[in-house]
Amino acid sequence: MDDFVMLSALAKEFQIDKSNLRKYILKMGITFHKIRSRESKGQPALAVSVDDANLIRAKRDAEGFMSTPRPVVTNAGVFYIMQLIPELDATRIKLGFAESIQDRLAQHQTSAPTAKLVKAWACKRSWEGTVIDCLVSSGCRLLTNEVYECDDIEEIIARGNKLFALLPSPDNQIELSVHSPYQRILGKPI
Repeated sequence: MDDFVMLSALAKEFQIDKSNLRKYILKMGITFHKIRSRESKGQPALAVSVDDANLIRAKRDAEGFMSTPRPVVTNAGVFYIMQLIPELDATRIKLGFAESIQDRLAQHQTSAPTAKLVKAWACKRSWEGTVIDCLVSSGCRLLTNEVYECDDIEEIIARGNKLFALLPSPDNQIELSVHSPYQRILGKPI
């Protein structure tokens, strides 16, 4: 039993609901084990290995859940092009950044049920404005809030393909100098 940590114990440690923690762990790709314990009154209950529990703790700490309160910002995600109402106007597109393209598409489909994803590229949040400016630089007209009418969607996609081919991976992190003021204890970046 010392080799495993019960899901219920982790949920209590993190002060979150077990079902939310279960989803969080599954997104990490960690496999659960079913363990019978005194806490579960002999019934099979979900648990993770001690090593996996430590990985979960480290990830939650890196995301700002475990330590001193700090803003939680995910810098990496995707830049997307969506057709909002393709059956009405295929030239009307929405451009933007999302951490999860599936979640963002579902959000748009609440008001535009036929919205569809046209193209997505790995992207940093900080690139969003520059990428929009580049992609709509010709042949597009602003409607409102990142929604444009564009004459040639394929040209916009080709422009995006060229731009993103030049950019580094959004996950690429520049190494910090040992003299950098951004170094923390143990050399972790701020």
